[in-house]
Order: sequence, then structure tokens, then C-alpha cells
Amino acid sequence: MKKLKLIYNPFSGNKSFKFDLDICIGIFQEGGYEVHPFRTLHPGDIEEHIARMSPDYDIVVASGGDGTVNIVLNALMRRGLRIPLGIIPSGTANDFATYLGFKSGNVEDCCQTIVNTEPVDIDLGVVNESIFFINVCAGGLLTNVSQTVDKDVKNALGSLSYYLKGVEQLPNFHKIPFRITTSTEVLEENLYLYMIMNSAGTGGFTKLSPEAAVTDGKFELLAIKGRSLIDVPTVFLKMLSGEHIHDKKNILYLKDDYFKVECLDENFSIMESTVDGELGPKMPFEVRVLPKAIPVFGKFYEKEKKVK
Repeated sequence: MKKLKLIYNPFSGNKSFKFDLDICIGIFQEGGYEVHPFRTLHPGDIEEHIARMSPDYDIVVASGGDGTVNIVLNALMRRGLRIPLGIIPSGTANDFATYLGFKSGNVEDCCQTIVNTEPVDIDLGVVNESIFFINVCAGGLLTNVSQTVDKDVKNALGSLSYYLKGVEQLPNFHKIPFRITTSTEVLEENLYLYMIMNSAGTGGFTKLSPEAAVTDGKFELLAIKGRSLIDVPTVFLKMLSGEHIHDKKNILYLKDDYFKVECLDENFSIMESTVDGELGPKMPFEVRVLPKAIPVFGKFYEKEKKVK
């Protein structure tokens, strides 16, 4: 019998995944898998568990939010385990799972997809050759929005809650001088924030990078330029529909497989980046694509063919 490792975070989102465990295990067993569940109890235990886990699992499934998926991904990559990854969204934003075509709360659909479809090799990002990400590396202002919005508000308003939180923080906005280096050019620009995207969305916004594809060997860098604050709320609204991509006055858009990000203001206090919503390295740092680095289950492949 094939073996499946199910790693789940009972504290993610509205903490309801525990009620779906029997559904998950039943579907996996009917699909011919012996299921070995692991429930995270405290920070660091997922990494410890995967570090000593048997390498002969056929599938590893992570249930939780983007942070949980990132922890599982990094632990697998650091061990050199290229085991197909399934994702069951049970967090608050679930940005990457949304891109894969999974809806939060529809556990049966996720599990059936994992059991009945073939995984697709997707790109990953690596920061400073040591930290992996599956969805986004971001920095500048508002990078902590997902951590500051109340969970009940997130669940009720979705991406609109991020927009409202961003507008709330507008009085604190100031232009930050960045240097962005790609494989072909060097740009210096005043920005409010930047996002290096693998998929199309983050922070509850699902259309931030409409041209993104996780199998094309490229990332999309999107940044809000340091223009008049009067324009920023309008830019945020455009981000909800994907219309911002054509706003060259206010948006910097680059596509490449390599980025180096530097802050040119030594007095700037928010030097950290975020990686899949978790705290990342301080600037300056380098990001590069790892093409088709891990197989992942999802419903996104036909959508990507249309994008291409």
C-alpha cells in the first residue's frame, strides 16, 4: 500500500479542520493510501518531524494556511525530498491554494484531486540560496498586513479587509528608495512596496499578477511607485480586479528569473522582507527561480496554458 503523510495545523484559520479529518483520511484510504497524520503542537515541530521522517512517502499533504505550507516546503527542500505535495487550505488567506484551484472549506474536492490526478512540476523561489518560497517574497510598507488584520474580519470580508487595512495605514506611508537588479537591467525607483510573485495572488488579492504562471521559469515583480498618496487608494481598488497591471504611472512591473533587492535608505526601519507571509531576510537579498522544483497537485495547469 502507498503511504501518505498528512501534516495539519489545528490552529489555522477558524480551527475547523479537525472536523474534516475523517473525510480526508477516508478519501485517502479509499484511494489506496496508508495515512500517517502529524498534528503540529508548537513552533518548530514540523521541521523536526520532517527532518527525521522516512523518505519513502508517496505524497505529503499540508493542511493549514500559507505559513504552514511554507514550513513544510522548506523542510522538504532542505532534506532534498522531492515528494509530491498536496495542499488543503484551512488558513485565513490561502493564497497559493486559491491559485491551485482549491476553495477553503471544500476539503473533499481537495482530497479527491490529490488522489485522482497527477501532480505537476512547479517553480519555486529561493532567497539567498537558503529560504524557499512557493508564492511570494515581498517587502516595503504593508508587508505585515496579513498579520495585523483581525482573523474574524479576514474571514468575513476576504481581500476587502486587506484593502481597508492598507487605506487605514496610508498616513504612515512614505517613499522608499530601492535598487532592483534583474538579469538584464538595474533600476532605481522610489517605491511604497514590492512583491515578487510566483502565482497570481497574495494578501487575499487573487489578480495581482494576471500573467503569472508557476511553470514558466519566471517571476513577476510588482511594486507600487512612490507617487502621490492621493492615487494609492485607487491603485488598491484596481488590484482587486487586476486592472492595476496597465497603470504604468503608479505600478512597476518586471518579469525575470532573478532579482536583487536593495534599500538605498540606511535609516529605513522596515528592512525585513516577508516570504509566503512569514518573516524573511533583511535587505539586500537575492531571489532566483528554481524551475519545476517540486511536483504539486492542483487544477491550475489548463489555466496556465491559456495564459501562455
